[in-house]
Amino acid sequence: MARLIAVSIDCRNNEIRQTFVEMISRRQHYLIAKGQGTGAVDMLLLELDEYRPQHTFDRVRQLLGTAPDLEIFLTASRMDPQLLLEAFRVGVKEFLPQPLTRQDVEPALERFETRFAGKVSGLELRAGKVIAVIGVRGGVGASTVATNLAVSVQQARRHEPVALVDLDIHGGDLGLFLDVPVSQGLTHLTKDISRLDETILRSTLVQHPSGLQFLASGCDAYDDFMFEPGSMMRVTSLLRSIHRHVFIDCGHVLNPSVKEVLDGADQVILVTTLSLPVIRRTKRLLEILSAAHYPTTKIALVVNRYEKDQKDLVAEIEGLLGMHMAGLIPNDYESASEAINHGKPLTVMASKTSIAQWYQGGVGQLIGEQAKDASASSKEEGKGLSFLGRCFSSIGVEARRKSSVVGR
Repeated sequence: MARLIAVSIDCRNNEIRQTFVEMISRRQHYLIAKGQGTGAVDMLLLELDEYRPQHTFDRVRQLLGTAPDLEIFLTASRMDPQLLLEAFRVGVKEFLPQPLTRQDVEPALERFETRFAGKVSGLELRAGKVIAVIGVRGGVGASTVATNLAVSVQQARRHEPVALVDLDIHGGDLGLFLDVPVSQGLTHLTKDISRLDETILRSTLVQHPSGLQFLASGCDAYDDFMFEPGSMMRVTSLLRSIHRHVFIDCGHVLNPSVKEVLDGADQVILVTTLSLPVIRRTKRLLEILSAAHYPTTKIALVVNRYEKDQKDLVAEIEGLLGMHMAGLIPNDYESASEAINHGKPLTVMASKTSIAQWYQGGVGQLIGEQAKDASASSKEEGKGLSFLGRCFSSIGVEARRKSSVVGR
């Protein structure tokens, strides 16, 4: 399923409500809305007012008039053929007789999912591209990379909407990188994710002078906060429906929300550096993604703080990791730090530096290219291992055979 399915239930009969919730809960990608508001839900289970059926039908017409994509399931203890015919005429998609049984509900849900998948597929053809940026460990500069990639794309494509999302619930400092006021963000949007729609999302986005739309995490570094399952799936789906590119800073921790984003992203950019401890973490993360069946074409490996004299080291690491580096970002720690301290992107603060020019010139190729699988050739296997190779000899490919913590 491409995204989360939000369901609202409007039934006076609590037994019917509980039965339907239990059946929905057995299926993946469903979210039960709080209360009885329809908000931005995809499906509504509505109980027929058997004493005033026309009142119910009038409500169906009203709901579909404002939300034509909403699918309405009608349930009643009894209904004569004439009323059933009128229900379908006003737009009801499925009728569930009471008491609810699996034999009636399961086929109805399967038909709904087929229709829903068709709608979502059509939307995805016109949807924007989601690029998830994740650091292999803290301190490698993933937030700097995500921010400057997003701003550079926005500057190059001024007439195309670009969004940047801060999903680092352990930091959430991107607002400082851009010097934009942040009062609320993802934590606000996900309080009741079933009610989230485009209007609410747009009201939460903050616009940067470059035109970039920014969505903060809303988290404090010391908050004990976790998003509800499916929250990021729905937020990302809405973001990509109104933006040409969506960049998401995932921090460096594989929590459930980050896994949702990585699963649904069109491209995953792994930010690393060339120090030995970081490369060990890089290899481990690549093994985890491989065990989760991520195609190599989805993953782009980027080296931050690259020095020109490290060319041979890069070649050796590419052989050890079995993957080409998709980007080598020049080391200019002074310019990067100054830009962060002034709350300005590198392309604005230090546009003439090599690092800013890399973002300006290399970003299109990075987000447009597909990372290539460059497994070490068999002729290299017989050669003696270097110091770097010996350090990695204890890290085999066993992780590829194990079940990954990144669920599909």
